[in-house]
Amino acid sequence: MSKMRYRLALDLGSTSLGWAMVRLDTQNETNAIIKAGVRIFGDGRNPKDGSSLAVRRREARAMRRRRDRLLKRKNRMMATLLRHGFFPQDEAARKALEKTDPFALRAKGLDQALLPEEFARALFHINQRRGFKSNRKTDKKETDSGALKAAIGQLRQAMQATGCRTVGEWLFARHQQGLSVRARYRETPITQDNGKTKIEKSYDLYIDRAMIEAEFDALWAKQSELNPSLFHVTARDELKDCLLHQRPLKPVKPGRCTLLPDEERAPLALPSQQRFRIYQEVNNLRLLREGLSEEPLTLTQRDQLANALETNSKRSFIQIQKLFGFSGQFNLQDEKRTELKGNSTSAMLSKKDFFGSQWSSFDEAQQDAIVMQLVSEENEARLIAWLQAETGVDEITAERIANVPLAEGYGSLSAKALNKILPGLRAEVITYDKAVLAAGFDHHSHISHATTGEILPELPYYGQYLQRHVGFGTGKPEDTDEKRYGKIANPTVHIGLNQVRTVVNALIKRYGHPSEVIVELARDLKQSQVQRQEEQKRQANNQRRNERMRTVIADLLNTSPERVRAIDLQKMILWEELSFNVADRRCPYSGVQISAQMLFSEQVEIEHILPFSQTLDDSLNNKTVAMRQANRIKGNRTPAEAAADFEGQGWPIGDMLHRASLMPKGKRYRFASDGMAQWLREDKGFLARALNDTRHLSRVAREYLSLICPQATRVIPGRMTAMLRAKFGLNDILGLNGEKNRDDHRHHAVDACVIAVTDQGLLNRFAQASASAREKQLNKLVETMPLPWESYREHVQRAIDNIWVSHKPDHGYEGAMHNDTAYGLLGGGKVQVRKTLDGVRTREIAALKVIEFADAHATARHGLLPNGEPRPYKGYKGDSNYCMEIVRNDKGKWEGEVVSTFEAYQLVRQHGLARLRHPILSLSGKPLVMRLMIGDYLRFQSEDQLIVMRIASINSAGRLSLASHQEANVDARNRDKEGSWRYTYKQAGSLERLQGRQVTITPIGELRDPGFGN
Repeated sequence: MSKMRYRLALDLGSTSLGWAMVRLDTQNETNAIIKAGVRIFGDGRNPKDGSSLAVRRREARAMRRRRDRLLKRKNRMMATLLRHGFFPQDEAARKALEKTDPFALRAKGLDQALLPEEFARALFHINQRRGFKSNRKTDKKETDSGALKAAIGQLRQAMQATGCRTVGEWLFARHQQGLSVRARYRETPITQDNGKTKIEKSYDLYIDRAMIEAEFDALWAKQSELNPSLFHVTARDELKDCLLHQRPLKPVKPGRCTLLPDEERAPLALPSQQRFRIYQEVNNLRLLREGLSEEPLTLTQRDQLANALETNSKRSFIQIQKLFGFSGQFNLQDEKRTELKGNSTSAMLSKKDFFGSQWSSFDEAQQDAIVMQLVSEENEARLIAWLQAETGVDEITAERIANVPLAEGYGSLSAKALNKILPGLRAEVITYDKAVLAAGFDHHSHISHATTGEILPELPYYGQYLQRHVGFGTGKPEDTDEKRYGKIANPTVHIGLNQVRTVVNALIKRYGHPSEVIVELARDLKQSQVQRQEEQKRQANNQRRNERMRTVIADLLNTSPERVRAIDLQKMILWEELSFNVADRRCPYSGVQISAQMLFSEQVEIEHILPFSQTLDDSLNNKTVAMRQANRIKGNRTPAEAAADFEGQGWPIGDMLHRASLMPKGKRYRFASDGMAQWLREDKGFLARALNDTRHLSRVAREYLSLICPQATRVIPGRMTAMLRAKFGLNDILGLNGEKNRDDHRHHAVDACVIAVTDQGLLNRFAQASASAREKQLNKLVETMPLPWESYREHVQRAIDNIWVSHKPDHGYEGAMHNDTAYGLLGGGKVQVRKTLDGVRTREIAALKVIEFADAHATARHGLLPNGEPRPYKGYKGDSNYCMEIVRNDKGKWEGEVVSTFEAYQLVRQHGLARLRHPILSLSGKPLVMRLMIGDYLRFQSEDQLIVMRIASINSAGRLSLASHQEANVDARNRDKEGSWRYTYKQAGSLERLQGRQVTITPIGELRDPGFGN
């Protein structure tokens, strides 16, 4: 049997993977859709703020570890004091010591002999809170570190002013006055001059580790003088180590260098990294000459600018113009970008408060060594000593340098790679890719296993073959793949690539290797938390802009904002882009002023600057508004090609180029004589540009999928899919009046069906149809959209109708057992909590069901229950349920028993994971019918047909909230009071009547139904 030849199309988003398989004939033409599907998964981020879920887990884990280490340190201190004869062996005698005042003992021990048990009591008290130890790397990230250090400084001054020798003596004096001896954190609202309220953070007092060490040394010196036989050196060393020992921070390794994967990436603050960025950018800078033509910098100009950027943190384009004696604009300049960044590290360290002029006397290797020490050394004292010894600065200057704010993060190359590439960038005005080759490295596209031509039987874990894109792993075969090979730091990308592996390998197992692979990546897939927030801000700004424009357009057209058409909104956006000055908003070609009233008449049209048929670029950057007459004269040509005809109409080209210079950077270059060449860049033709996405993550995805299809894998830009989907009429597949239906997960598969047919042949036909429509002067892109094959729409409809949407299961019990707020128990179902609002602490009382906690060691404080058990004193609100077990009661009927996440944790701790997931035994001991978790699928009868629904939530009363497997955005839609969609609710009894059973859907959308009663 001959192997089926098919093309696999993947639409990879941040939480979804749509896929489609199309059959290829002997001519490599598509002729049928075999199958399509959708895989849905989480993005590994907190939906509230977009931060990685790993961050929250890490913070909670760090708190637990700090608590565990405190307890271990207390136990170690107790054992050491017992071993050396300070604490009495009798527990009751030790308990009696708790009544003595430790502050009084800490002060007394500076001058008088202490009994062994008194010294032990004092030292054990000191060990409870041993003070803050600064760590340069972590302190920068703490929002209250400034307030903390200020409080430490104030305490030192107070000790000096009162003549106290140790912090213990100072605390004793304060204690005697009835003042607080605890480090109370306060937030005080302060009204500023502008009327706004600022929250000032402060501590009543704060002790640092150096004060504790000084007190220990002072106490020991006096006591060893009075009792040398007990206070000997061995005891001193062990007790001091126990008191002051600090675990070194586990170093966070940077990622791998792109060109030298065995090397670590260099810090952004490294001067050579700063220079690499500067030379890379200035070598790409161009002067915009007459006709908007781009002229590279001469070597002299480039060196002038590089030298200026070397000694300054930035240079504005106005300053660069003066430097060159040039009055025009630059290719990188627009209203959003008004400057070039300089060497921020050198600019900062050469200030007089730091190295001053001495900085420039260090050679570049010395500068790198100094900065590497600044960004890597955790101990401030060691760093200050190193700076004094190696650079000759005094202690005060060294302390200032140690706290200098430098750029954080890492670049993509190692210091070793930078040292090889930078000389090439400096020697000539050449681009980065040419400098890479000149340094003896392969081009990025050649650093891949796929270049060997080997076809792997299936996709391996991505970190095994894409090592230059991942962090360092352990290299240990016994570890998991993620630990052994490392992983990409971005959780969304990591999860996405793993899901690609799951789906693609299942398809290979079922259908064999694909002959071709085409991928489209969502824009937000690679975004960091900051980038996502910036994107959300940009979208919010655009939404506000659109609302403003709809109101303006509605007034002009005497209609309601709701009736404003999308094309009118686009006209207004393009009109405003013509110039900031309304009076200068003119037709780019003829110069005729376009008023707001004229804009919506038939005289003004939306026009593609570079012909759509030659670019397939339908973005706003390739559009403008022009007079209908000028548009007809320009025809299906670039502005440069129509220049002679414009001149014939009395429309000087110089005037057109001046008007274009007022437009955004991404638009104006298209009017230049070489506008098409600039748009194509390195691509040989527009089809090559339209069929290849060159973003970093796209290259990663292509490299990964090339492992199973090395010769025919490509990644396409997303803009093409949206346009073709509409032209094919596929938005109607899932309804919603020709608009894409994002409330149905299957729209990802529709996109994949478009991606699957996006090849050179289709785009050629599309371009020809567009050119034909332009020749006929039709005001639309194409007259008739050419389909990939005659029955294409029917094939897509059939494929979509047969999809079972697969959701990645999450059956882990791990997660938050309860929320973070501790409530005080008042009895009668009432709880209290204290909250700080605008710096003011308030007390709230509410009726709330909480998980109650007791402490067997604090019964003296909280008391006992009538049954003799410790009385609960606080509670936490349980936030989630782990599962619902459907069991048979004594009458054989189904009942639902909900197991909370908290209960699941307790069960695993007591009896192990196997008990929690026992296949036939429920927690209550009743016969188990099925165990349901959020995300599981149910199949049951509904109006004479079988339907498949997914569990969205489980409440504590045993009610299941259900949504059909293909429904998206279900929680928001269910909460929308104006919307009509609602969850379907079922309980155990109703599921039994409807012959409900648990079913599964494989990663490639195959439904597995065991049938009712099995």
